[in-house]
Amino acid sequence: MLPTIGRMVAVDQPQIQSFRLERHHLNRRLPAGGLVEAAAACGIQETPKLTAALALHARVDDVTVADFGRALKRDKTLLTVWAMRGAPYVVPTAEAAIFTTGALPVEEESWRRFFGGWATSLSERDASLSALVQRAAEAAFDVLDGRELAVEDLRQEIAKRMPEIRGLSRPSGAHADLPEPLFRAIGQRGVVCIADTRRMTDAILARTDQWLGEPPPPPDQDGASAELLRRYLRCYGPSTQRAFAEWTLRSAADVRTTFEAIMSELVEIRVDRTVELLLAADLDDLASPAEPTGVRLVPAHDPFLQQRDRHRLLPDSELRKRLWRPVGAPGLVLIAGQAKAIWTSHREGKTLRIIVDPFGPLRKSERHAISDEADSIAPLRGADQSALTVNE
Repeated sequence: MLPTIGRMVAVDQPQIQSFRLERHHLNRRLPAGGLVEAAAACGIQETPKLTAALALHARVDDVTVADFGRALKRDKTLLTVWAMRGAPYVVPTAEAAIFTTGALPVEEESWRRFFGGWATSLSERDASLSALVQRAAEAAFDVLDGRELAVEDLRQEIAKRMPEIRGLSRPSGAHADLPEPLFRAIGQRGVVCIADTRRMTDAILARTDQWLGEPPPPPDQDGASAELLRRYLRCYGPSTQRAFAEWTLRSAADVRTTFEAIMSELVEIRVDRTVELLLAADLDDLASPAEPTGVRLVPAHDPFLQQRDRHRLLPDSELRKRLWRPVGAPGLVLIAGQAKAIWTSHREGKTLRIIVDPFGPLRKSERHAISDEADSIAPLRGADQSALTVNE
């Protein structure tokens, strides 16, 4: 049972991390074939390209390239879409609306946050951002009718139909002359899905209804937003409205409405000196999470690394800088649930070179376990074997 302070439940940092590991299926792997269940927790970000398979491998037994490909291309039980923050995610097809419609901004200020610097550029045209997204979605629906297009080709086709997005002042940090967030928002509207990410220069897009062979159910944004918040709290709780706003890239007012919609399902949790929220149904699991086992090579941008309160995973600020780099971020080595090292990889012919930089000394048994795990992910990177380098 969890201790209480007055009427408020109190927890410590180790409990929170063990709870989150369990909810991310990183304490024990799901049985083979559990790809949909793993992706359903909070989605699997596919950035950089081809990393979703690594994240699923960390959560499910015996994941192969063929299994992943069948789920995406033949059985279509998994779908790649632009979801939270406009990032590409692999999600269960049957629940795609939770991660697309559920992540959509509602009010204009929320759209401004989603568009970032492009919102200022578009304000020169006196355009409503939500209205622009609607028009772009309608254009994409027409352009993709009966065909698939590379991302850049679709952008250009939409721009031909929308003169208001051409000739804008490019904001600092933008890499193109057209507003990238606008096109990612089309995915969140459920109109477009990512049919193929194998091309390293440009993903291939399709109309979602035609890719799946049937139109998706009519969107229920309030219901999808509420369920997305539940998924977030199950994976990242206890947490705050501010952290959820960062995770979805929406405004504080926007997410406040979503929290209010499920407030009767929540309880307050005291963590050190802060008060945060958790689903009441998760109290027992937070009190006694299962003990984590084994080694996991968690890839960069893995859902587990998307927790906003990074200090809880790595209290040392210097270690946080090593893990969460703005460019070229590494993955994280977990051993029995403990953050032990960062890792990177590159191909050397048919060998996958895994380079591990430990946070402290590693035992011989831990090195062997990391080596075994490296061997198991090599095929997911198109390699026949792995070679491990541990930097002292």
